This record gives sequence, structure tokens and C-alpha cells, in this order.
Amino acid sequence: MLVLTRRTGESIFIFPSNELDPDTPVSELFKDGPIQLTLTRVNGNQARLGIIAPDSLTIAREEVI
Repeated sequence: MLVLTRRTGESIFIFPSNELDPDTPVSELFKDGPIQLTLTRVNGNQARLGIIAPDSLTIAREEVI
């Protein structure tokens, strides 16, 4: 599980990784199940999100894209 902290107004992006064939059907991306997001903690204006997603997807904070 990847855990990221976000403040009010900050974003997380989930998209296919660069190594993935662009012709890969969406059903193949999610063959092992959906993306799972879990709110693990809230502290003031910060929230911690736990993310479980297939390795074929990239998860990135808005500021690193």
C-alpha cells in the first residue's frame, strides 16, 4: 500500500505507466480488481490516503508531474 498525505486542494494522479502498451484494454488494467483508496488519517487540513493499485498504473502527487 502506498500512503500519501494531501492537504486541502492538493491532488493525486493515477494513470497508465509509460511501459504499458497504449493499446492495452482497460479490462486488462483492472483484471486483478479495482483501485482501492483508504482514508487512513485526518489531521486538521491534512488527510492520509492509502492506495492499492495494479503495478501497471503510476500514482503520483500533483507537484511531481
